[in-house]
Order: sequence, then structure tokens, then C-alpha cells
Amino acid sequence: MDIVIGKKRRQVAQADWSAALARAQEVLIDLGTGDGAFVLRTAREHPDWLCLGIDPVAEAMAETSRRAAAKPARGGAANALFLVASAERLPSALSGVASRIAINYPWGSLLKILVEPLPEVLAAIAGLGRPGARFDFLINLSVFHDADYRQRLGLPPLDIQRTERELAPLYRQAGLAVETVEELEDEDQRARSAWGGRLVLGSRRETLAIRGRLLPF
Repeated sequence: MDIVIGKKRRQVAQADWSAALARAQEVLIDLGTGDGAFVLRTAREHPDWLCLGIDPVAEAMAETSRRAAAKPARGGAANALFLVASAERLPSALSGVASRIAINYPWGSLLKILVEPLPEVLAAIAGLGRPGARFDFLINLSVFHDADYRQRLGLPPLDIQRTERELAPLYRQAGLAVETVEELEDEDQRARSAWGGRLVLGSRRETLAIRGRLLPF
């Protein structure tokens, strides 16, 4: 399993990986992490957690992974790791390790996985977590407010009603038990990456939050 440190990659030894998991009180996986800012911030706030950012674009994570690898006195966080992978091809070493799974403002194929949805990939995402693990998916709703733009992207409509009526049962079949679906007010929104910040800037009801736990619990 490769991790990104700046512009370089290195293989994680199995012994080091097992030790990191054993030390962690919680394991957060941020799928589609983008620039990884949410992972680094969370790792600094929770030094007893292992925080993993996963994205298929290594270059996007280069700067944040370089900062994470610095000494703690210079803002580093050894408990933040960044891995190159896509939701469609997740490393087997990640199976069943997460106590928390986050997807923040997905785009491209990851957005389609959540909103069409694609059950087999949802099941793979659920496979990242331990039974009862929390998941927190934040989706930019402004894309779905413009029907022409949405159709050009090949996306179906999305709102709270469709999520509760159609998506939640399919999520559950994949092992993701949805507990709450809500639109977030401004004060609830948190720019979890530079991309997430651009998506919610200036909006009021633009974020759909889908939250719940992995089965069985």
C-alpha cells in the first residue's frame, strides 16, 4: 500500500501498518480527500486517532502530506496518512479498519456512486468500516438545483425526499444504515477542503448531509 509524502510515494511495511492501527483510538477514512486539509486538521485535533486521506490524484495531496510529515513543532501530524486509491479499487489492507468514514463534497465518479447509486461500490465503501462505524457524507446540492447542468453531468435528481425514499434502502442493502438526511444551514457548513470551501461559499442551503452507521450494530 503506497502513501504519499510530498511528491514522493513509499510503501508501508505491514508491521508499521499494524502498529499504527493498534495505537489508534479511532480510525478515520476520508474518501476522495482532495487536498487532504480535513484529514490534517482532524489529525491535529485528535492525536490519538489515525486519519487516512484517500484520493486517486496523488498530486492533490502532495502539499498537505508534506506538511503532515513535518515535525510536530512545525505543524506535522504523524497520525495523518495519505493513500493513492479510488473508491472502485480500494486496498485490501483498509478492509474493516475504519471507525469513521467521511466523504466530503465528492465530484466525478465518487459523486455518481453516492447519488445514482452504485450498490457494489457502496458495499466496498461500507467494507472499509467496522460494524457500527459512523459515516458522514456531505454532498453539494447546488449541482442538482440546475437541471440542465445536472443532466450534462449525467446525474439523477437529488433532494431529501429522494434520498430517504430511494437511496436509503439501497444504502442499507450495501451495509450503510442511514439515520439522518438533512440540508445544512450556513452555520453548520464546514469547508473541509479548499474544494469544499469553494462549493459552499456564499450559499445557504446547499449541502445535503447523509449520516448513519454501518451494519450490523
